[in-house]
Amino acid sequence: MADGDTKDKNQKGTTKMISKIQRRHVIIGMLFVCWVVAFLDKTAINIAIIPISEEFGLTPDHQGMIISAFFLAYSVTQLIGGYLVDRFGSRRVLSSAVAVWSLGTVASGAVTSVIALAAARTVTGVGEAVFPAGGSVAITEHFEKSQMARAKSVLQSGASVGFALGSIVITSLIAFYSWRVMFFVLGVVGLILSIGLYYIMKPRSEALVAEEADRKVSEKQRIGELLKNTLTWKIASVYFFTNIVFWGLQSWLPSYWVKVKGMSMMEMGAYSMIPPTLGFISFLTCGWLLDRFFHQKEKYLICIGSAVSAVFIYLMANAESIPLAFAYLSVSNVFLNAISISVFVSIMKHFPQNSIGTATGLINSLAQLGSFASPMLIGAVLSATNQNYGIAFSVIVGCAIIVCAIATTFPAVHGKRTAEQPA
Repeated sequence: MADGDTKDKNQKGTTKMISKIQRRHVIIGMLFVCWVVAFLDKTAINIAIIPISEEFGLTPDHQGMIISAFFLAYSVTQLIGGYLVDRFGSRRVLSSAVAVWSLGTVASGAVTSVIALAAARTVTGVGEAVFPAGGSVAITEHFEKSQMARAKSVLQSGASVGFALGSIVITSLIAFYSWRVMFFVLGVVGLILSIGLYYIMKPRSEALVAEEADRKVSEKQRIGELLKNTLTWKIASVYFFTNIVFWGLQSWLPSYWVKVKGMSMMEMGAYSMIPPTLGFISFLTCGWLLDRFFHQKEKYLICIGSAVSAVFIYLMANAESIPLAFAYLSVSNVFLNAISISVFVSIMKHFPQNSIGTATGLINSLAQLGSFASPMLIGAVLSATNQNYGIAFSVIVGCAIIVCAIATTFPAVHGKRTAEQPA
């Protein structure tokens, strides 16, 4: 009888474990799809700005401001979103965030003025701002530290898939229908996903809430420790300049390929699938490398990624052949992804469990100011230099070099703790 009871308990334990594994992978898969749609939307405005500027008669400065409206809201809301995820859990906050950005996307297709479009993009930015911190918290709730980099790499790879699909899906929807229809389609898909995410994710268990309450420190002390830790500011600085590089390219390359290189919209969209497709593979590879060889040594991958990116962006800017230029861009994109995944893994592995959402939100909030400034910065450079993209690309290369320089100052690592303690 005792043997039978033991057997039943073992079977129940095995079933529970399998169920947990299945749910864990379903959740990460669902988050991946949501992030793909989010980056479809980010790609959409960079391509749609071309017909939008023709319809509304926009100058490069005005185009940059519309694109940057998203990033201003994205930056400001990061810290609030990270705090909300730590406070209320990932399920409610993440599903609500997807719904908010989807409504903003629908509104983007219904606008009748430039101001309304900027406002709609602001709402979209507010919603998407919550997702990075929420995704990180969801991963730490379901994965061991030795698996977090791979899980985060799967989630981050959604960016590459979104960009790869976006370059052809967005251009096709605009070419065959209109930029307004394109925004409507993305918004409706996002609303469906927000409902699915809410029902797939489990609410926080009472046991987990009680456990966190027992070990809870004051909010002032918890946030104070983040602000006093110099690693917080170094990671934020690295990601700030990385975002200038990445979004400087993403925001202005579509116009560069069409206006300077003479590519058609469809040709540009087809070619633009190549870099993010390779980027998808690079995200997964970097996640494995970070867990296997760079555990607690993420700074070395950041240094490698930024140095190689700077070289290949320079080569792309000076390439005469379009296929060769896209080949160089693809390589730079691979190594920029290495920086991005290393930044988020550094946060998950170097900061306390009860502050990962807030830390991610704080760092991303500061870093996204680079995303906000980048389209306007490059737009201003182009206006001041009579559309000289060579000078604009030089500014981007300089920012990549700054990333490498900052990463070299990251602390040494001994065992499971960084050598650098809060100041």
